[in-house]
Amino acid sequence: MIRSAGLLGLALLFAPLASAAQAPPPPPPMVRVEGLAPVSEHVQVIPDNSVPLVPNVGLVVGATGVLVVDTGLGPANGAAVAAVMQQLAKGKKTYLVATHAHPEHDLGAQAFPAETRMIRSREQAADIADQGLKPAQVFASRSPAIADLLKDARFRPADISFDRDLTLDLGGVSVRLMALGPNHTAGDTAIWVAEDRVLFSGDVAMKAQPVITTPQATLAHWFESLDRLEALKPLVVVPSHGPVGDVAFIRRYRDYLAEVQKRTRDAKAAGLDQDAAVARVTEAMAGAYPDRGRLAGAIRMAYVD
Repeated sequence: MIRSAGLLGLALLFAPLASAAQAPPPPPPMVRVEGLAPVSEHVQVIPDNSVPLVPNVGLVVGATGVLVVDTGLGPANGAAVAAVMQQLAKGKKTYLVATHAHPEHDLGAQAFPAETRMIRSREQAADIADQGLKPAQVFASRSPAIADLLKDARFRPADISFDRDLTLDLGGVSVRLMALGPNHTAGDTAIWVAEDRVLFSGDVAMKAQPVITTPQATLAHWFESLDRLEALKPLVVVPSHGPVGDVAFIRRYRDYLAEVQKRTRDAKAAGLDQDAAVARVTEAMAGAYPDRGRLAGAIRMAYVD
């Protein structure tokens, strides 16, 4: 089952990279730092430009400190993001956080200056200890270019650890780091910029259908995380991937998961086993939610909930 095999979830997540041989290869997964643009008074974003394995990178700039959200895939991307951070920091304190421990969000951290303080939830640190570099190996198997970017990549240990919440004062702007896992991974972290009402939601809420990559994920917990994020009343939601949006991302995820839950419960009550339930619910929902692999993962999670 997908819930019992997180790496299978990763394979589904990045299946588009292995699509039809006739299709042109995707562009290299490089963070294009020249795209840096403000989304609010204190928050700037380097967009992913819808390139697979590139995250939306955030920079929160205060009077005394700068926080970077996500690093890009591997040290070369991390170095490019770190250079932007240093230009904005100009001697201020610098901090770094990953929305989750997948390679394109976290494995550029080693390229940041030694004085940059890495912040991790204890859940995220435990996820890294459990998974190690196995996800990076899955990524590297996709292409020589990805393998080259991940060569010698390693996780950076935490300088600052927290349990449920941590508030960071950057001078004139406060940032709340929120441990949300397990949802997309066992150690999801959301970042809330209170003064600007900007939320970095990771993969917990975005435009694309969610991917289930952790065995511990449950619908009940994902609903709880969505409730927690919506209660902040964000004006801007910056997801891990895809376009920047608003609170509608959170509401659409709740609606999607609620429909999956209802249809799966009905199929289970009718006596269908898990595979048959996946087939029935997928056919019912694929018109509105065309990524069948991601849909199947959600149905399997709902079936055992």
